[in-house]
Amino acid sequence: MKWQTIKTVLLSAIGGAIVWWIVLAAAWGWVSPGSAEQQAREHAQAAVLDALTPICIANFQQDTDREAKLAALKEASSWSRNDYVVKQGWATMPGSDEPEQGIAAACVSRILELETTS
Repeated sequence: MKWQTIKTVLLSAIGGAIVWWIVLAAAWGWVSPGSAEQQAREHAQAAVLDALTPICIANFQQDTDREAKLAALKEASSWSRNDYVVKQGWATMPGSDEPEQGIAAACVSRILELETTS
């Protein structure tokens, strides 16, 4: 075989493999291992937030001074609301000593949603 023929066959195989990967990605959602790992992390983090945010909401609802603290939360600037929830202790999960910032952010939006639908 001539080098030109071998080169053409190899380039065609490589091109075909690339096209096949694109077709599989588009049709069946195939992704690279790195992308799959990133997506798995994001889904896991969202699941944890979905599971733990109700605890933060319950902590807020059990607060005896809930109405005054809700008013203060609404008056706080949007960038300091997460810190307000952390300071109240609502974002500290049972068995943990440290508050979770992600839970605090989700808790703020859920508290404000609850109060607007009530």
